[in-house]
Amino acid sequence: MKEIIATNQEEKRINAFLRDEGIGSRRTIDAYIEKGYVMINKKPATLGSKVVSGDKIHVEHPHKELIYALYNKPRGEVTGHHPELPGCEPLGRLDKESEGLLLYTNDYRVSDALLNPKHGREKEYEVLVYEKCTPRVVTLLKKGIRTQEAQYAPVKSVSIYNEGHSLRIVLTEGKKHEIRRMLNALNLTVKKLVRVRILSFVSHGLKSGVVHMLSPRQIKTLLSETGIEK
Repeated sequence: MKEIIATNQEEKRINAFLRDEGIGSRRTIDAYIEKGYVMINKKPATLGSKVVSGDKIHVEHPHKELIYALYNKPRGEVTGHHPELPGCEPLGRLDKESEGLLLYTNDYRVSDALLNPKHGREKEYEVLVYEKCTPRVVTLLKKGIRTQEAQYAPVKSVSIYNEGHSLRIVLTEGKKHEIRRMLNALNLTVKKLVRVRILSFVSHGLKSGVVHMLSPRQIKTLLSETGIEK
């Protein structure tokens, strides 16, 4: 049995509270409540129950082991569940033709902390294009790009190298096909796109197609960089 003492000053629904504690998704928590696994101040929780600072919550269902892993996705592979990481979700998907770093976890707190653009978490990419980039590309990417699909926020940083055929781009949002669509709007065609960094975690040294389970020290760094208290 796991005991959690609420510290939130405002009332919060029990399913959202336990989700933020890393117990599971709100749907999973609702299922636990219906099975009688969740108690609030020694009384069975009900769907829609709320908790506030000082409340004692007991979860009788065995607390799952939290998993955090990096995976270097090869080009041509579809982002999805990984057989070595059951129950984990990939955070920040890469399209089939892109490659590079993915973070997998079953800690739902990390999902919002990493993916919600309001938090400004960094992801870095190396992009090879067929055409030659001009300084105007940097200027426009730093202003933000509007396409037929969406309005894209200004990139955090961008630099051009390799005689104008390569870009290093840092994003703080993660809309679908964002880099490909922004560059297409600038008449640039992507030849290769690699995500090389998520927060302070880099793909260097991690072979393509390989899973790396984060060490306790790396987990501490991840939770610190996403503003989550263990």
